[in-house]
Amino acid sequence: MTLVDNSKYPHLANLVTEVLNVWPEHQRYLENSLRPRQESFLSFSEKLSDMVIRLATADGGLRMHVDDYQFLCEEIYLPEELHFRRTGSYRLTNFEEALNTVYNNAPFMARYMNGLLVSDVLWNNHCRGLQNFAEVFLNSLPEGAQLLEIGPGHGLLLHLASQNPKIGSLTAYDVSQKSVDLAGKALKALGAAKPVRFELKNILDDSIMDASNAKQFDAIVFSEVLEHLDKPEKALRSLLHLCKPGGRVWINVPANSPAPDHLYLVREPKQAEDAVRAAGFEVVDTAHLPMTGITLERAIRQQLTITCIIVGRRPVA
Repeated sequence: MTLVDNSKYPHLANLVTEVLNVWPEHQRYLENSLRPRQESFLSFSEKLSDMVIRLATADGGLRMHVDDYQFLCEEIYLPEELHFRRTGSYRLTNFEEALNTVYNNAPFMARYMNGLLVSDVLWNNHCRGLQNFAEVFLNSLPEGAQLLEIGPGHGLLLHLASQNPKIGSLTAYDVSQKSVDLAGKALKALGAAKPVRFELKNILDDSIMDASNAKQFDAIVFSEVLEHLDKPEKALRSLLHLCKPGGRVWINVPANSPAPDHLYLVREPKQAEDAVRAAGFEVVDTAHLPMTGITLERAIRQQLTITCIIVGRRPVA
């Protein structure tokens, strides 16, 4: 059974074929994810698949990444989901626990990150979130916008931003030199259209709020970082400080998304929106993207995963 038209979407078809070669039992999930996608979403999925395959090819190969995607689903997320269903809470409560059990385990982290890269195409909420960033948020920015991403991960968002003519400059903050190096390597593999200035900074450091740190940005990207923090309110206040008056922040935080390093539990989209407002932002746009095959109403009712996109604006006065 053909899930993707290879003549129109060859990179997406290649990715799906590789997944089914490794994990044929995943076909029903892929049918639920791919068949409802309209042409515009499939076109974006094709673009993203090209990026994912290039990154995978530059770092161990696509087959390894697909193996790690299956590992992510079965060995990483499933036990956390079972714990969440039993207890109604995430397993960890503070960053020190996550550091000791997850981040300091290099082989585990490599497989975790590889699997997440593949999920960005195959999981509806992940892919739609990236599409929202590329086609809605970036196009809402002023010409020459100075954009900051905090925690750039695989570099996908920075690369998408580099392709948008409205973006004047790109900066990225991360707490880890290793993460900075990985993001820089990824952007080189993708052929980013604009240079990125990387800086080692932790937005939870008090120095971020120092008046001497006068650099502010027209746009700040904070994607899938908030859930990893045990001080989310402080992080959001730091975002406000780093944002120019009238500037915008694009926040992507999942609700009900158990993972071995998730600390901040958002139970419904309104909770995330209220947190952004409490930090001092005006909420000017939102998108609530439920997990594959689930309606938003059911996701809220049954506490299933929702990608929550919140666009905040720093008031001018």
